[in-house]
Amino acid sequence: MRLRRAALALLVVACGAPLAGCVVVSVAGTAAGLAVDAGVGAVKLTGKAVGAAVNAASSSSSSSSSDDGSGIGIRFREPTAADREKRRLAEQQAEEEDRRDREDREGRQR
Repeated sequence: MRLRRAALALLVVACGAPLAGCVVVSVAGTAAGLAVDAGVGAVKLTGKAVGAAVNAASSSSSSSSSDDGSGIGIRFREPTAADREKRRLAEQQAEEEDRRDREDREGRQR
């Protein structure tokens, strides 16, 4: 009888040990996930605060007559020389791809 109880206790401990490890890993993973979520939330709030400060500073200096109260402000930024060069290269690449596609289609039709 004692041998059976000892074997049963050993079996329970042997089966319970791996499960305890899973619980520890799960708790640690949840804690790490919560820490990351908290960090991301703090960054989002900081970004919103900076954006609100910039909007407040820019709207106080020049009041917009087209403000509809939505809180969305659209500002136009003049393209820089680098922006214009990137666009030129992208258009050139697109033209070359179109030319190759036309040549491929013409080659298949012959």
